[in-house]
Amino acid sequence: MSETKKIEFKAKVIDRKPISITMEVEVAAALVGTEFENALHSIQGQAKIAGFRQGKAPMNIIKERYSLDAKDKAVENVIKGTVFEALEQEKFNPLDMPIVDELDYEIGKDLKYHFTAECHPQFEAKDYKAIPVKKEIYKVTDKSLMESIEAIRESNSFLFESKSDKANAQSSVSVDYEAFDDKGVKLPKIEAKNFLLDLGSAKTLKEFKDALIGAKVGDEKDIKISYPADYPNEILAGKTAVFKTKVLAIKEKQIPELNDDFAKDMGSQDLEDFKKKVQSVIDEEEKRRQDMDVERQITDYLLEKNVFEVPNSLVLQQEDSIKERMRRHLRGHNENEEYINKHLEEGKDKIKEEAQKTVRLSYILNSVYSLEKLEITDADLQDEKKKMIDANPDRQDEVEKYYVEKKEDIKIYLKEAKLFKFLIDNADIKEIIKDMPLKGK
Repeated sequence: MSETKKIEFKAKVIDRKPISITMEVEVAAALVGTEFENALHSIQGQAKIAGFRQGKAPMNIIKERYSLDAKDKAVENVIKGTVFEALEQEKFNPLDMPIVDELDYEIGKDLKYHFTAECHPQFEAKDYKAIPVKKEIYKVTDKSLMESIEAIRESNSFLFESKSDKANAQSSVSVDYEAFDDKGVKLPKIEAKNFLLDLGSAKTLKEFKDALIGAKVGDEKDIKISYPADYPNEILAGKTAVFKTKVLAIKEKQIPELNDDFAKDMGSQDLEDFKKKVQSVIDEEEKRRQDMDVERQITDYLLEKNVFEVPNSLVLQQEDSIKERMRRHLRGHNENEEYINKHLEEGKDKIKEEAQKTVRLSYILNSVYSLEKLEITDADLQDEKKKMIDANPDRQDEVEKYYVEKKEDIKIYLKEAKLFKFLIDNADIKEIIKDMPLKGK
């Protein structure tokens, strides 16, 4: 096989930073011309032109029809043949394809272009041992346990037709409503039929509560509400809306008694068993909260102590990933595309900041992993597979298939788990034990 002929060029550095370089490359007209002629001959061999057999069309016709295509191909070949050579001269190892941001070329003249390339930052993580952490541990009290139990009772309540002809502060009221602006023009999509309002809920707007407490079935109420300019619903944002409301029914809430029968309905043996299970769930949730808070403190500390530039191309990729997650979330809440785009535009600075931190943190964590010579062994993978099988004893074949298909994802998960275990084991953790705060306060 003949060796590919290198293209001679002149190159100079325009700007150089720790993670990027901008260079100017110049290639003589004769060399570009050779590439141009080669491109024309390549096109000639493939061109199908009426009146000529394939590959037999005269060169003057090829030039007339395909000069621009040949020029583009020649420029592409020249750039591919010189850009990495230029970087090699500067001992610069790019993390991706360089971006050509300036190009000056006309057939018969020298070709000049500027390009920018990025590389991974060269650094070693520091200050990752003895990280100061305040670990708040909330212990379950009798009051916090009963608060959780009352919430479960509340969520298992049922409604029945009220014996009173008037709604009170604890009633649930079924209404039809339509909304109009302050000029009487109907607002689109702001309407409902047989909509249930819980007048005892903190989530129900005060204006609805004030208007409907004391209302009877059949009453019609005009309820005026002024919305702030930053209200999430664009139709209502910055407007004063009048809700024309009709009361259809008044209902009262029946909360089940806290006894053994209720406990059995909840899948427990008796009331004491139910309380133990609720406390176990609270303890598990509290442990997850503690772990998340400890990891957050550690990552915040690492970011504070390890400040360096990261490649913009990776930041842009992370921004796209964040935006896509936000889009899916907002679409899941039935938000329209106009609102989603506006929301993303308003939050672009925060998204960029989050993306930069995420990219920088990935470099820091990978550096710690490398410096401490941590690794995922075959034994780690087998242990994880055994855990998956033990948790799904009737689905072993599915687990085996999942393990094969998602092996790389499992490795990433195990790597992160091992890394954070190392950081936590080596952190300076001060435990602070407190009574669990009540959610209602």
